[in-house]
Amino acid sequence: MTVTHRIDPHLRLVRTQVEGRLTLEDALAHAYTLKTDPLFQPDYSELVDLTGFTGSDLPPEAMQAFANDLPGEIFSPHARRAIVAPAESAFDLSRQYRNMRRNAESFQVFHSMDEAMHWLGVAQNKTMLFE
Repeated sequence: MTVTHRIDPHLRLVRTQVEGRLTLEDALAHAYTLKTDPLFQPDYSELVDLTGFTGSDLPPEAMQAFANDLPGEIFSPHARRAIVAPAESAFDLSRQYRNMRRNAESFQVFHSMDEAMHWLGVAQNKTMLFE
């Protein structure tokens, strides 16, 4: 499993890409890596691309903890976060996660990149998205 991120300070956007199965260790390692990135700011928006996501090994208790501000949550509660989940299984899991969140209005799930970028208020920058 691979979780990578790229930060665009000009767009105030963190782009996270998930490939393969997501484990608890992967999720925690990504949070730490992102938090220690000198470009990261908690109020930046996040775009999570689950196009290559194949499933999750996160137990329901871990999903609930992440959804409800696990100690160490790195994004501000007001930061907009969009998940792009083209596959129905990823979309359904992402919607379940969204429904667990206390601040669900700042967290949305979409089938397409265009919808997510529009909701985030970010112009589509194809160079950034596909590098």
